[in-house]
Amino acid sequence: MIENIFIYIILALISFFPIVIWAYIFSYIDDNPLNKKRFFLGVIWWGLAVVPILHMDKILEIINFKYLNIFYFASEIKWLVTSIEFWLSMSLFLLVIVLFSFIAWSLTKNIKKILKIYIKNILVFFIFIWFLSLVVFVLNILFSQFNFFISDSISFWNIIFNSFKLIVFYYLIVAFIEESSKHFNFLQSSVLQIKTIKDWVLYAIFIALWFALIENMLYLYNYYITYWVTSELLKIYFFRSVFSVIVHILASSVVAYYFTKALLLYREKDLSLPYLKIFSFWIFISILLHLVFDIALTLGFSFIMFIYFIWGYLYVSSIFYKD
Repeated sequence: MIENIFIYIILALISFFPIVIWAYIFSYIDDNPLNKKRFFLGVIWWGLAVVPILHMDKILEIINFKYLNIFYFASEIKWLVTSIEFWLSMSLFLLVIVLFSFIAWSLTKNIKKILKIYIKNILVFFIFIWFLSLVVFVLNILFSQFNFFISDSISFWNIIFNSFKLIVFYYLIVAFIEESSKHFNFLQSSVLQIKTIKDWVLYAIFIALWFALIENMLYLYNYYITYWVTSELLKIYFFRSVFSVIVHILASSVVAYYFTKALLLYREKDLSLPYLKIFSFWIFISILLHLVFDIALTLGFSFIMFIYFIWGYLYVSSIFYKD
């Protein structure tokens, strides 16, 4: 027990170092000193954001409600009725995510001020989930026409993938849960304090960095307890600290940037169609970016890391130079 705690502390320290470097890089690009209060406030919000995706099995066991088992309904989509069930399952899990983040602000005096935006964004995600359900339905039809089986099964933690369909559906759901978790916790921690688009993006980056920190720690810990310290462990540390982090930064920045633009343009219109269109489209782009990266790495296309790193860094940096 004591040894495990010591290992966690060591992994936390070495994983924290690149996170701080990333935070200083984007604070420097924004031509501002690092806002340490906001950066470390991210500790609270990544804790809430990471719970739904990393502890999904435990959540399902505690609540014990079959419609929260998203992966089951994704695998069962064959016709319109099952597609609706998948939409219901995703929607209910989204409400769980919202509940986790909402509890933290339930006692604040300003809760009514963010409630309006909060409800609007939940609606946006519900609409997006319906679109996602249709995408999964179409993909299922496509996959049923061909045998996209993998010759050598791929194992990820306790999940074994033996088909391209399982990989796509798994990472599609994971990407959605991760990005919606980060967004709703970012929204609550920032909506009353942030005045400019650049600030919104910067603090969304902070949330993404803390999310990446805990994810990197878990990867390193799982590898360490199996293989101990090897050159492969050092390689995982380097690649996750550089390439995986930039994916979280990129996806979170896309959502934050276009959410803020839509909010500023249509703040006075409760449920304006342009707001829904802008925000929904860029949620889709964010999740697609996350999905493609995860699938490519799972299938062994490592070169995509360098494409994401170069393009992702240039794109996110360019946000801070826009008027």
